[in-house]
Order: sequence, then structure tokens, then C-alpha cells
Amino acid sequence: MSSKMLNIFLLLFIFGESYGVIYKLNETDYQRMPALFKFDNYEECLSKPEGIYCTTKFEIIKITPNPVYDMIVEFSKHTVKHYNHSKLFYGVCLSDNRNQTNISTWDLKQSVEARLNESFWSEHRLRTKITDISCSNEKEDYKLDIGDVIVGTACLILVLLNVVASFCDLYFGDENNKSPEWYHYFSIRCNWRRLMEPFDETNPRLRPLKCLNGLRSVLMCLVILIHTSVPVFVCNNNPRYLEQWFDNIYYHLLFNATFIMQIFIVISGFLLIYNQQISDESNEISWKILPKRTLERWLRLTPPYAVILALTATWFRHVGSGPFWPEVAGSEIRDCRRYWWQHLLYIHNYSNESDCTIQSWYIAADMQLFIFGLIIYLACRTPRSRKIVLPTFFFIGIAIVAAHTYLENLDGTVICTPEVIRNQIRIDPTFLKVYRRSHTNIPCYILGMGAGYLFYYWQKINLNLDKIKKYKMLCWMLGPLPVVLGSGIMVMASYFYMDAPRSSVMLRTMYAATAKPVFGLLFTVLICAMIMKLENVFRTIFEWDCWSIVARLSYCAYNIHVTIIRYTASLSTVPFQQSIMAMVQYYIFILVVSLLLSIPLWLLVEEPMNRVWKLYLRSSSKTTQVQEKIKLK
Repeated sequence: MSSKMLNIFLLLFIFGESYGVIYKLNETDYQRMPALFKFDNYEECLSKPEGIYCTTKFEIIKITPNPVYDMIVEFSKHTVKHYNHSKLFYGVCLSDNRNQTNISTWDLKQSVEARLNESFWSEHRLRTKITDISCSNEKEDYKLDIGDVIVGTACLILVLLNVVASFCDLYFGDENNKSPEWYHYFSIRCNWRRLMEPFDETNPRLRPLKCLNGLRSVLMCLVILIHTSVPVFVCNNNPRYLEQWFDNIYYHLLFNATFIMQIFIVISGFLLIYNQQISDESNEISWKILPKRTLERWLRLTPPYAVILALTATWFRHVGSGPFWPEVAGSEIRDCRRYWWQHLLYIHNYSNESDCTIQSWYIAADMQLFIFGLIIYLACRTPRSRKIVLPTFFFIGIAIVAAHTYLENLDGTVICTPEVIRNQIRIDPTFLKVYRRSHTNIPCYILGMGAGYLFYYWQKINLNLDKIKKYKMLCWMLGPLPVVLGSGIMVMASYFYMDAPRSSVMLRTMYAATAKPVFGLLFTVLICAMIMKLENVFRTIFEWDCWSIVARLSYCAYNIHVTIIRYTASLSTVPFQQSIMAMVQYYIFILVVSLLLSIPLWLLVEEPMNRVWKLYLRSSSKTTQVQEKIKLK
């Protein structure tokens, strides 16, 4: 009896629920289902004087017993690998002798639904119900509003300022002048030199950090790679091919690559603590630096991000059209116009209603974790207090993730199902409630902070690692081993994609609580091994001089690449091709264009504004110090 009870318990632990579902269909049965995506010729439709093109989302409904419909429902229940084949996305061309002036009174929804019902009833004995529709008979013509004028004027002033400063630098600049004039901050020539200059290896404190440039650059390229796959899932000409990807274990490195953002979080925590300790060698540690450092961080992050946000909310809607424009870009434009203030305050990662610059959740989380880490740094000024507080918050962070997952019945990680990617991940509760919140990313930030404390201490005591370097095999393994084990953690998430009922909440909770901290710990070890020169496999690659240029552009590229993806995807008039070669070409195109467009954004916005803010804050700090000395006298 006890053995049976144990078996029942194990089954309930591994599988939380069970229900009838079709996991596989042969080619013949698959083709019996209606096409998931189907689009009439867009250009041919609008070339007709009476042509009206409508993109519509609709559900199929059975009104009589229908085995095909039952098969669709059972097949769609396996959500981790399959699209919902009962919810379709079509493009329909309407053309008759109606005058286009009556387009506002013509019930387009009824006309499209009638066309679909006629087709589906004759072919499948099914009816349709439209849930969303967007129609046009020409390119959308948006009128300029006050927001467009304000943003356009601000951008024009910024460009003119850079142009005037560049001419002043060209004709009046003196390279031997050590005290720069105002125009040096906005001079394109001066900023170009700073973009191209190599990493400063003359500073012995910062020289070991050169490898972080390469690591950040590679991670940014991987993030762009992940995001370029999204348009293919939104609308494609062979959904079966994409559904079969989930049966290939190697593709799960792509589906579960959301883990790599934890490496950015580790690096952010590391740099905060290490740089702050160096800064405080010549400054008094005080709570007064909390608002100052917070303002500095806000000023550091905001200028290029605000430009992308403003252009998306205003001028972006004037530059595109097509059957996929409302689906791919329309919601982002609408939400950016409505929720821009949340983004400038960096609180939008706690709002579930916005689709604006969806990748910017990390910027908001980084800002919030920066303040959190700075508070801990100021509160814990002794090694003893740090040894207590850092592990405490590390385990509290783990408990928070476990509580969210268990109490809200979430997944162990972000499950990138076809439907989740099709809806550009904005509908996934695990992404909304755990993945992008700052308080659920505390463990990896604590790991980075701990590494910052350790590295500063090791430098201070001039730690001798010659004894460890004698073990060459061990040192060599410090590079590949964390990468292999980290990849293994990502692949382990493929268990949640199995052809089986959903895993139990206990198993999902255990994975959610441990996977990201362990992954972060592995790459914390790799980072420490590289900066301490114990590891020579990846360090030699990441210390390539050209990575410094890419690293400087990485923040601008991170901000702009999703906008480029949305724009290029929305311009397509046919479902996307999903061959590997086509996706590689698309990725290379997006990567190159993102880096190229990041150059003017860095030259005209990020670098000059950062230098101006630093000058202002430095001068205000000196004024405050002088005033305090006068008071003391």
C-alpha cells in the first residue's frame, strides 16, 4: 500500500494535471485544419480603385458536430508546442462597385465575416466570429499633432546643436587645449574619436575589466538574435515547421535564452559596488550620495532611451503601412503615446498594460536594482554586516520567486510557446509577474554585488593566485565549464515542453527558485575568473580591442533594435519565410542596421548628453563643497 501511495505521490509531483490532448498529427490530418495564416495579395487589392484590404483575427465555431473542429481543439490544447489553431489571422481583400466615400458607413466587419463564413462553411462546415479587424483602402494618412511638433522640434534643435558645435570645433578647436570649450561636448568629430579610442589600459584598477566589453557585446548580439525570431512566429507560411522546432533539443537554447539577461544583471551589480568603492576612496561615504547617484544613473540611461521612446510615440506612425502594421507596430505606438511617463520614471516593468518598447523592462529593472544596491551599500559599511545582509537578501529573493510561482500557479521559466511568441510575449503571466520585475531578479544582482566586493578586496590586498594558476586544467575549465553548465540549465527547461500534461506546481516552483540563481552563480564565477586572469579561453576573445567600440554602442543598439524589427516586419505584405537561411540573413541585417543606427544616436545624443550631465554635476558638487567649507569657517 505504501508503495502505491508513493507512486501516486510521484505522479502528482511530476504532473500536476491530465486531460485529453493530441500531441502529434500526421501530415494528412494536419492539412485538414484550416490555414492558420492566409493573406490575399495586398498590392493587387489596393491597386484597384474600389479595393479595401482588411486584416482580421477570428475564431472558428462549430454549429453542428464536426470531427475536424474537435481535432483542432484537442491539438491546440498542447499549448507549449502548438499554435491555437482555432484562432486564425487572415488578410481579406474586399472589392465591389461601392463608392469609397461610403467606407465609413459600410459595415466592413459584417462583410468580411460573411466572406469568411461562406468560405469556411463550404470547405470545413464551420462558422467564424471576428474578434479584431483593421481595414484600409490606402496608406494611412495621420495628421501632425502637438506631440509630433514638439518631438520634431527637439530633435531638430539637437541636430543643429551638433552641427554648429562640429563647425566650431573644426574652425576654432585646439587639440592642445586641455580645458574643453562648450562645443567640444557636442562636436561630432570629438565624439567620434571617443567612440573609436581603445580601452584605457593605463589604469591598473580598470585594466582587468576590459573583458567585460566583449562579454556585453556578445550578449547584446545574442539578445538581438532572440528577438529577430519573433516576427516569424507572428505570421508565417508554414506553422507546422515552426511547431516541429520544439521537438529539437538544440532549438531550446534559443527558446530558453531569456536566461542570458541574468548575466547583464550580474554585471550591473558588480560594476555598481566596484566603482562605488573606488569613488569613495577619495570621498566621504554618506547617505547624501543616494539622491545624487540616482540622478546620475537616471541621466545616464534616459537621453537615448527618451529619443527612441519619443520617436516611437510620434513620428513612427507616419512611416509605415501594410497588412501587418496594426499587429506588429500599431499597439506599440498606441501604448507609447499613453504610457510614456511610466517609462521616463522607470516603473513600466510593473505595469501589465503596455506594449511600448517591450525590451526596456530591463532598463527599468536595472534602475530599480541600482537604487536597491546603493541602499545596501550605504547601510552595510562593514564586512561583517555585508556577510549577513547579502546572503539574507539572496535567499529572500529566491523565496519571493518561489512564492510567486507557487501561489500564482506560474511556469518555472518563461515558456516561449508559439502563441506567446505570436503575441510578442506580452500575454505570458510568468513574463509579466516574475521575469521582468526587479524584486524577482534580486538574487543575481546580489551575486554581482558580492563579486564587486570580493574583486575590490582582492585588488586591495594584491591577492597572489600563482598557486591556483599551477593547476592549468582547473584554470582552463573555469571558462568552458560555466558555459556548458549554464547551457545545461537552459536545456533543462525543455522538460516543460514535453508531450505530457503540465508539470506539478511544486516542480515548477523548485526550478523557478533555483535555475536563475545557479545560472547567475556560474557566470559570476566565469566573470571573476576572467578579470583575475585565471581563465584564458574566453578572456582572450573578449579582450579584443574592437569590442570596446561595440560595447559603447550596445546600450543604443539595445534600445533601437526592437523598433527596427517591428518596422521591417510590418512592411512585409506576405507571411514570413521561416527557412534557416532566411532567418540568418534577417538576423545579420537587423544586427548590422542596429549597430549602424546606434552610431548617430551615440554621437548626437548619448555621449554629448552624458558629458554635459557629468560636467554639471561635477561643478555643482564643487560648489557644495566650497559652501560647506565656508560654513565651517
